[in-house]
Amino acid sequence: MSRLTRTITPDEVTTYRINGVALLRGVLDLSTINELRRSIDEAVATLTASQAGYNVSLLTRAFLADDAKTLAAHDGGQHPVSQLAAYIKASGKQPILDPAAASGEGNFYLDTGLAARQRSFERFVKSAPGEIAGALLGSETVRFYDDQLFVKEPRTQECTAFHQDATYFDIDGDQCCVLWIPVDPVTAENGAMQYVRGSHLDGRLYRPNVFLSQTELPGAEGEPLPDIEGNRDQYDIVSFDVEPGDIVVHHYRTLHGAGGNASRYQVRRAVSLRYCGDDIRVVDRPWIPSRPHRKQKLTEGSPLVGPDFPIVWRRPICPAISATQISA
Repeated sequence: MSRLTRTITPDEVTTYRINGVALLRGVLDLSTINELRRSIDEAVATLTASQAGYNVSLLTRAFLADDAKTLAAHDGGQHPVSQLAAYIKASGKQPILDPAAASGEGNFYLDTGLAARQRSFERFVKSAPGEIAGALLGSETVRFYDDQLFVKEPRTQECTAFHQDATYFDIDGDQCCVLWIPVDPVTAENGAMQYVRGSHLDGRLYRPNVFLSQTELPGAEGEPLPDIEGNRDQYDIVSFDVEPGDIVVHHYRTLHGAGGNASRYQVRRAVSLRYCGDDIRVVDRPWIPSRPHRKQKLTEGSPLVGPDFPIVWRRPICPAISATQISA
């Protein structure tokens, strides 16, 4: 099980709570990153075996070419792909493509639920990342909620539309953070994450989109998400160049997105881990993507419990102070 190379500082905790995003430099060691790379590469190599695994670029190309056969071949998994494609087309909001990755030769791989099928990855999510969440959330316990994989090869056009994680999740409360963990150097050129600082503080819940377009998910509730891509100068957007060993952590209500990968050679591999504290409760959001890896059914209003949401960290109990220590 991996350990942090250093403790999380009070300044980093304050930055997370005020800005809704914080960069944690050099918190994971090289052996942990190498193990994580192997997990990611294995997941991509076996993507077709996952009910929640997609080559998003393949589907985007099929959508733009009106290739109904390819789209239909991916129905039956986490998403009703053909129905979503028709819905996006009817909305008139096209996928957001990065013009700097003009050739579009690369692929964007997306998968969910790695911890449910990879033993080494399951061990990882129960170790050092849980300690980070414990430092940031101010909770007595921390539970693992979910994970997702994002791989953008060089010359990948697909951008990640600005969105808010909260309304893709079937939970509510304040104590939920998302750790974005890269295993490659990441810059603006190959798809660095972008965050709207402080956007978590007003408590607003925005309608989720289809991730590659501003098209809202069918039946989604909440406030309309503003057009951040078209009005970037009106928002306090921050981005970070990161190296393997760094982690970017954000509050689950913080608005964020990412460009494509316009580099010629540098892949961008990362995982997103989601952790919850004691105040989180289950909420019914019928529009959210299914989680085929889950083993249990959730009850509205209940706390997260059960094997799908293991406790990964507990606040240390301070030893009692003896009368001898007090007198000394």
